[in-house]
Amino acid sequence: MGSFKEFALSETMINALKKQGYVSPSPVQTRVIPKALRGTSLVCQSATGSGKTHAFLIPIISRLDLNLHRLQAIIIAPSRELARQIYDFTLPFRDFFPSLKVRLFTSEVGKEQNQEGLSISPHIVIGTPGRLSAMLSEDYELDLHGVKTLVLDEADMLMELGYFDEVDSLFDKLPEKIQTMVFSATLEEGLKAKLAKYISASFLYEGEEDKTASSVSHHLVDIKHAGIEDALIRFLKARGTYLAMIFSSTKEGVKKAYEALKAAGLNSVVFYGDLDERERRKAIRAIKSNAYQFIVCSDLLSRGIDIADVTDVISLDLPSDNAYYYHRAGRTGRFDRHGDSWVFYNRDSLKKPTELLGEGVPFDYYELKGETLVKDELGLINKRRFTNKKKWDNEDEAREIKIAKARTRSDKVKPGYKRKTERAIERVKGKYRRKAIKENIRKAKNEAYAKKAKKK
Repeated sequence: MGSFKEFALSETMINALKKQGYVSPSPVQTRVIPKALRGTSLVCQSATGSGKTHAFLIPIISRLDLNLHRLQAIIIAPSRELARQIYDFTLPFRDFFPSLKVRLFTSEVGKEQNQEGLSISPHIVIGTPGRLSAMLSEDYELDLHGVKTLVLDEADMLMELGYFDEVDSLFDKLPEKIQTMVFSATLEEGLKAKLAKYISASFLYEGEEDKTASSVSHHLVDIKHAGIEDALIRFLKARGTYLAMIFSSTKEGVKKAYEALKAAGLNSVVFYGDLDERERRKAIRAIKSNAYQFIVCSDLLSRGIDIADVTDVISLDLPSDNAYYYHRAGRTGRFDRHGDSWVFYNRDSLKKPTELLGEGVPFDYYELKGETLVKDELGLINKRRFTNKKKWDNEDEAREIKIAKARTRSDKVKPGYKRKTERAIERVKGKYRRKAIKENIRKAKNEAYAKKAKKK
C-alpha cells in the first residue's frame, strides 16, 4: 500500500501518524496492520528497523474502547530500555487521543511507584516480564478480563534470557480468546515450539531473505596484529564517521575501548551490564539525544533500541552467537538509509568471519594501514602465498576465489580438504577462462567484420 489512508484507520489516527511524519507504511506494516485490525493472532519475523513497533501500536490503539477504563492490551519487552522505547512511541498519540492512558511497568522505579494511580485502569500496559508478572499476575492489581491483545516483542530475546516462565504466569490469567501478536528478528525452531502455547497463527510473515536490511554494507577490516584499542582510534580517524556504535562481546572489552576513546579526546559514551539503574537511564537519554558521536556498548544495545542516524557499526570482535552480529549490523541502515557494518579481524580470528561468509554475508575487505583504510583484494586468503608482484586482472575472479577458499576452510584437518579447496578454486578459474575465451572470440569476430567493412 502506498498510504496509511488505504487502511481501515480513523481520520484521527491518520492525522496522528501524519504529525509524526508517517505517511507511507513500511512493508511489514503493510502486511501486518490489516490482519491485526481484524483481531487476528500472528507471528511476524522482520528485520530490525522495519517499523514493527508501529505495526502493532497502530492497530492496538485503533481497536481500544477509550470510553471503557479497563486494561485492554499488554505489551511485553525483554529489557527496560526496549519497554521504555515502546512507551515513548505511544506518547505522541495522546495528543490526538486525549483519553488514552498508558502505563510503563519496569524496574526503573520501585514497585510502589508502579502501583500509584492504578485506581483508574490504563488501556495499555508496557513492561518487562518480571515486573508485569508481579503487577498483573502475582498481586493482581488490575482486572485482566478486558484484555484483548497481548504482544510479545523481541520474542527470541525473551527466550534467550529465560523469561518465558514469567510470560506463562501472566498468560494463564488472561481470557481464553485473545489476540496474540509475536514479533521477532529470528524464528528458530526452539522459539516456534515455545510459542505453541500462546498462538496458533494463521499468518506467518517471514520477512526479507536478508538478516539485516539490504541498505547495510558489510566490511571486514584486517587490523594485522595491532591492539584493538589502537586500531579503533586509527580506524575512526581514517573513517571520519558521523555517528558510530562500537560493540565488544565482553565487559572488559567495552571498558577498555571506552577508556581509549576518552583518552584520545573523542566524544563517547558507554553502555553495558555493570552500569547501575541511574547510569543506564542517563546513558540512554544521552544516546537518544545524539549527545555523543561514539557509543561504546555490549550486546545489550544490539536489540531493538532505535537510535537515529547511526551511520557505522563497528564490531571489535564477533559474538559467539552469529545471530547477534545481525542484530548489531541492524543498528544502522534503518528505514532504507545506507549504513556500514565494520568487523575487525586478524589472521588469528578467522573462524567467525568465515562462518558469516558461509551464511551469505556479502563482506568486502579492507586493511588498516596506519591511519588509512585500504581496499584489500585478497581478503581472507593467506597473503604470504603471493608475492608483492602478484596482480589480479579480474577483481570479480579474485573475490570469488577468496570466497571459495573461505567456504572450504576447516578448523580441523580432514581427509581430502586440500583437494576440495583446489576443486573449488579451479571451478572459479575455469568459469573465468571460459569468459575470456568467449571475449576473445567476440573481439576476433568484430575485428573480422571491421576488416570486411573497410574492403567494401
